[in-house]
Amino acid sequence: MERVRPATVPDAVSIAARLRAADREECLAATGLPPEIVLPSSVLRKPVNVALNDDGTPEVLFGADGVPSHPNVAVVWMVSTGAIHSHPTEFLRQSLKWVDCWHEKFDVLTNFVDARNTLHHKWLRWLGFSFLRKVDSLGPYSLPFYEFAKIKHVR
Repeated sequence: MERVRPATVPDAVSIAARLRAADREECLAATGLPPEIVLPSSVLRKPVNVALNDDGTPEVLFGADGVPSHPNVAVVWMVSTGAIHSHPTEFLRQSLKWVDCWHEKFDVLTNFVDARNTLHHKWLRWLGFSFLRKVDSLGPYSLPFYEFAKIKHVR
């Protein structure tokens, strides 16, 4: 999954159809809409990246959306198919690369993660993100989420 390029609507449609169950649940919990609607509309509204497997199939959709009122802050997000389980070392290495890339532009990377999405919790901690607080009721279904952030290390 080292090939990364700007995502297209067909990429988003393909990934939405094969999304990990936990990512599907998180998308619904956060927006109230299915990934088949949320992911393609995200690609149309803002720059989104896609990671492809060796045969060119889109497997991971991700982005960092700048916050207009806070130019040094970005909301980061990622959803994937089960392919990340087939290439865990490569996925982790690429994740670190993208976090470093986003930190070249933004001082703070942040978002909320579904409290049920334990794989994302482990991944975020591994990437160096801190969990700031638990929000007991977020999104249209009032489910618990964790707020997380990572502040750029200044050398």
